[in-house]
Formats: sequence, C-alpha cells, structure tokens
Amino acid sequence: MLGKYHANARRVKLALNGMRAHTSILCVVLLAAASSACIEIDGGAVELSWSLRSFDGERVTSCSKALVDDVRVCWQPVSGVGSITAECTASQTFPCGEENGVSGFEIDPGSTAFWAEPICRDGAPADEGTYQVPPPIVRTVEDGKIVTLNSLLIVVTPFAETCPEAGCTCVRN
Repeated sequence: MLGKYHANARRVKLALNGMRAHTSILCVVLLAAASSACIEIDGGAVELSWSLRSFDGERVTSCSKALVDDVRVCWQPVSGVGSITAECTASQTFPCGEENGVSGFEIDPGSTAFWAEPICRDGAPADEGTYQVPPPIVRTVEDGKIVTLNSLLIVVTPFAETCPEAGCTCVRN
C-alpha cells in the first residue's frame, strides 16, 4: 500500500493505473481474437455416450476384453415410415474407451435415424448376433445444434475360452 510517506506515491499510482488499462485492453483483444476462431457449421451434430455390458448384465470394464476398438455412430435421413435401412453410409467413429463422443456439424437438417455399432480391432463392425444395441433413434437435426442420444447400452460377449453359439464379439470365425 502506498502511503503519504512514499516520495513517488503519485507517480506509482499513475503507472499502476496505466498498466491496468493496458492489461484490460490486452484482455479484450485476446478475448475478441479467441471468439473469432471459426468452427465450420454445415448442419447439425450428434452427441452420445455408451457403456458395455455382457449378456448376463455384468459391466465390461475394458473395451479390450470384448476386442472392441471403436464405437461408430451411424446416421441416415428418414423420409417416411419404413425408410430406415440401417445401412451405415454416414458415420463418425470414436475410441471405445472414451465412452462418449460428439460429431462435427456435418449432419443434414431434418428427421434423422441414429444408431451405434461396435468396431473391432480389424476395423470392421462386429458380426450380427454377437452384440446388441438399441434400435435406430430418430431425432430432428437442426443447423448449428447438437442432438443428444444420451447413454446407449452396448451388450457384448467378452472374449473367453468358450464363446456362445452366436460367437464372441469381434472374434472372427
């Protein structure tokens, strides 16, 4: 604290006030520069999270136990009743262990069906019958907005010495 006994108190106070003004201007300039950084928005985005469970309801603590590397969210425009083919033509892939992901703003606006599928270490989806996911979820996508699928349960068969008749998830026959 500068007191009446400090010889240069007035000059020090002026210098400090000037520094505050320069600091404030610098902060405003930095914030303006940071906010002008652009994210290309060419549609909507999707956000989801997931957890793995075994068919007997136990939590699968590691994606590697089921030989799953990634989780892919697929989407398809819905034009009418019965128009969902569940053929994954547009998608985004996320590392399985992250347990959540958000796509870029690239999904065309309109009614859209979304579904998830586990991707094995070989880069291909797991064989049908070796896992279960919820049926396609339909949401309305809008430009610049994120639709949420909430938390999806992916039921898998972890790799073991013996696999059920349908096979273990991501174990190729």
